[in-house]
Amino acid sequence: MKNNPFSLYDFLGYLIPGLTALSLFFLITSCKEIHPFSSVILINSIPTFTVENTVVLIIIAYVLGHFLSFISSITIEKYSVWRFGYPSYFLLNKKKYRFREHFKTSYGKFWGFAIIIIQLPTFILDYIFCTFLGFWFFYVKPLDNLLVSIILFKLQKFVDMQGITNENGLPRDELMKSDYFRLIFHYYYERTKNHNSKFSNYLAIYGFLRTMTLIMNLIFWYLIIHFIIIQRINIKIGLLIFASTIISYVFFMAFMKFWRKFTLQGLMLLATDEDLK
Repeated sequence: MKNNPFSLYDFLGYLIPGLTALSLFFLITSCKEIHPFSSVILINSIPTFTVENTVVLIIIAYVLGHFLSFISSITIEKYSVWRFGYPSYFLLNKKKYRFREHFKTSYGKFWGFAIIIIQLPTFILDYIFCTFLGFWFFYVKPLDNLLVSIILFKLQKFVDMQGITNENGLPRDELMKSDYFRLIFHYYYERTKNHNSKFSNYLAIYGFLRTMTLIMNLIFWYLIIHFIIIQRINIKIGLLIFASTIISYVFFMAFMKFWRKFTLQGLMLLATDEDLK
């Protein structure tokens, strides 16, 4: 498995999102050029793939997947951190983050509004279902009090073992608000080989879902620009815009769910570590 340069994360995280983005772009472009819309004409317009252009397509999709994954990490994932905090925070803390706190600086205002615009469909539905209907509890649900107490106790022992103290200049008091889970993940990934497959699978799935969330938001904006601004909207286009909005939020909820599972896997290893007493 280690000798295989093409891993599950490559397949799920890069190639499939890249192929999906290219396919949706081709589909929407074909629909725009077909008047009236005909599924038969659309199917006949699909090019015949040879070995050469299939290889080229895979390379383009793979590179595009890397690009989309990076953009999703600085938009979708950053929004989730600004909105809810890292999973290692909200799993152990019932106090919710305040999204508006990040808009106090010029950088925060610029980047915050840019993120909102890019993922406007997800942002709107997130505030409708999360803020007003309480859906946040399904995918950013904190652990029960007993588990939180056990994990916090073991976390203090883990931090002591790593030599992190305020006295030596490391900001221990700010640990809970940081992405401290990276320390736990790398520590147990090297020492608990039996759990590495779960770590890898959760990492691949949540990265894939994060990128798919971005793609559906971009599809929403593509539909808005090409079918409302350039052309006149109709019922079919309206349904496509509505569908892309719903699907983007479903992918976002799934992304948050698996990011939570990925983090919970590490925290439970921490809680059951017999060396931390």
